[in-house]
Amino acid sequence: MGPANRRAHHFNKENHKRSPMRRILFLIFFSICLTSIAQESITVEECTQLAIAQSSANVQKELNAQLLQVKLNDVSSHYYPSLQIDGAIGYLSQVTELPTAVPGYEKMPHDMYNVSLNLQQVVFDGMQATYGRKNERLLNKNEISKLDISIGKIKEQIISLYLNLLIIDKQIAILTNVEKTLQEKSDQLKAMLRAGVVYANSIAQLDLESLKIQQQKDELQANRESLIASLSILTGKDLSQTHFTVPELPEVENDISSNREEFNIFANTKESLEYLRKLHLSKSLPKIMFVAVGGYGRPSYNLLDPNFKWFYAVGLKFTIPLIDWARSKGVSDIINLQKSILESQESDFRKANQIAIQEKINEINRIEHLLILDEQITQKYQEIKQTASTQLLNGTITAIDYIKQQNDELQSVIAMEVHTIQLLKAKYELMALKGKL
Repeated sequence: MGPANRRAHHFNKENHKRSPMRRILFLIFFSICLTSIAQESITVEECTQLAIAQSSANVQKELNAQLLQVKLNDVSSHYYPSLQIDGAIGYLSQVTELPTAVPGYEKMPHDMYNVSLNLQQVVFDGMQATYGRKNERLLNKNEISKLDISIGKIKEQIISLYLNLLIIDKQIAILTNVEKTLQEKSDQLKAMLRAGVVYANSIAQLDLESLKIQQQKDELQANRESLIASLSILTGKDLSQTHFTVPELPEVENDISSNREEFNIFANTKESLEYLRKLHLSKSLPKIMFVAVGGYGRPSYNLLDPNFKWFYAVGLKFTIPLIDWARSKGVSDIINLQKSILESQESDFRKANQIAIQEKINEINRIEHLLILDEQITQKYQEIKQTASTQLLNGTITAIDYIKQQNDELQSVIAMEVHTIQLLKAKYELMALKGKL
């Protein structure tokens, strides 16, 4: 057995003697894992629900429902009966007289007095209330759609923060694992140093690399705390001690179809313009009203009776407006132009939405291809690092060479984890673009 083999054999015996310490470290690590499992977990869906509950969107929806009822009642308010009291006192320069004198007939006095109760009830308003109510319902739907859009933006904000947080968690976990590996290699080299196999410089290089990794972890931890603080504010819940669950990849169709709320707004607005056209034309339709008058005074409906008497009248009143063709044509032209503008805006939005969806689909395909390569690259780097680990312990390479192989593997693993979260993010963004978030 040569000197190098004897030293390696001596190192292996020393390493075997330290196995109880490794078991202790394993138990400590296992207990830490159990503690993390015992933490309260939260999903991205739960975060979005909490954030929506904290926003004013749901309250505004309830207020809009109440506002709609008020507006519907206001539009139909002219159907409620109108009741009012009228009165008059006056002096007439001339009064009704008989052409010839009649025995016993008393001449009418020139002063007049009467008080009456007037009732009016709309029977037909030319469909104004019907068209007005339908228009108000469409406008209210638009307000609800706008609130749904704002809720969608809240969801996008939460998902972006949540997935960025997952990327940082993955990076910290990977760096912690590398740090642990470096510490193990440092401990092994220290044992070999005591056996006179390696130089102290190799241990110092590994310890320096551990300090660099700790520096990266501290920076990532600061960013993590900032993201958690933002999530806590938006959700109204302290998430500092919460475990964030990695969501499953959502299923979404790879086509350019879209159900965005903006399309509902365009459709409702165009329909609302049609009801505004009908509402204007309804002003040219006949109006029918039931009227009733009852009162007391002098003279009553009998103009030849000089005494105070009760009187009443009931009937139907109707009006037929003369059509203002110039005004009607002007309103119709305005509505047609507004519809044309809306259709142009809808077309532009649809094209922009389809382009964004197609770009996102291409991005998803690109990331999926990168992940396939990431897996192959990481596997190769792991094999190379494993060989480098053996070479380091055998003294055939330096610690710097090993650190380089370690960093190459580290970067490949981080790239694969980052691409995994980026794929998740791209899928959610595609759902948002298609109006399915």
